[in-house]
Amino acid sequence: MFSRGAMRIEICGGIASGKTTLARLLARNNITPILERFRDNPFYEAFYRDPVAHAFETEITFLLLHYHQIKIVSQKKKRICCDFSLVLDHAYAQVTLPRAQLKTFRDLQMFLRPQLPRRDLLIHLVCDADSELARIRKRGRGTETRITHTYLNALNRSLARRVDSLGRSECVLSINSTRRDFAHSEAVRRQVLKEVTDMVS
Repeated sequence: MFSRGAMRIEICGGIASGKTTLARLLARNNITPILERFRDNPFYEAFYRDPVAHAFETEITFLLLHYHQIKIVSQKKKRICCDFSLVLDHAYAQVTLPRAQLKTFRDLQMFLRPQLPRRDLLIHLVCDADSELARIRKRGRGTETRITHTYLNALNRSLARRVDSLGRSECVLSINSTRRDFAHSEAVRRQVLKEVTDMVS
């Protein structure tokens, strides 16, 4: 089990890489899962209908929603795990926003970041686009029917670059969720929990 001190874990990964599944799994170790309320973003459905036209307001709103969730929950719960990440928000913005809008996004993120408690661990779920697309189709969310293999690949590459850029100041655990099926294998679930425990203990 983890120590009882304050701790914040963020999970980043492509669409359908297993972020929510892993956050819920960590509840076994008395860590409160904080799940993304993606439907609270009023631009979410419009973005999937026309990503080019609605990317800016969508990405800015997700950044603010995630900031707000972390800020509020951190005041009430000491040990949390978010199935979203400010690192992933930046990766999305790099894929969807033109240069001028991306600068505005980055400026806002740099303003918000120091106002949050320190992130103790970033878990990076590495999952290939083929597996992600199969999972997206299986879960059958109507808004996600337009997601393409090309978009998933671009997001995965952008996220990998963002994680690599963090440097040694960040504690990062990479888990290949294509090969390691913690959604269905109890043995893999136990292995993953041990790896997370080892990283933060």
